[in-house]
Amino acid sequence: MEKPKCRWHESWIGQCKEFADNSGFCEKHKNQVCCSCGAIATHSCEETGQFVCGFLLCDECTHMTFPDGTNGGVGFNEQQVPEGMKRHIKKINQKHSPWYAREEKTCIREIDAC
Repeated sequence: MEKPKCRWHESWIGQCKEFADNSGFCEKHKNQVCCSCGAIATHSCEETGQFVCGFLLCDECTHMTFPDGTNGGVGFNEQQVPEGMKRHIKKINQKHSPWYAREEKTCIREIDAC
């Protein structure tokens, strides 16, 4: 019987190809910690801007969506995080939906106020 592969998922690359130990992770990934909550990290953040974010996250945390629906930029175009917020948060604390998931308003006539 073949040993299971490591559960780690590297953003924009895919699943780790190393064999896992009893923790479900390989030697390299078994002690990775989520940057948001401190739990065991399972993947790197896949949000992009100028670069791939790459911060370590658990399955319960995510990159924060800014009020304008963007990820706040990654790299030199990075926006300041709103006061009292962190760049990576628990999914249940996400307050804003991404721009592509928002309902689009359409004007039927030129005089309609959109």
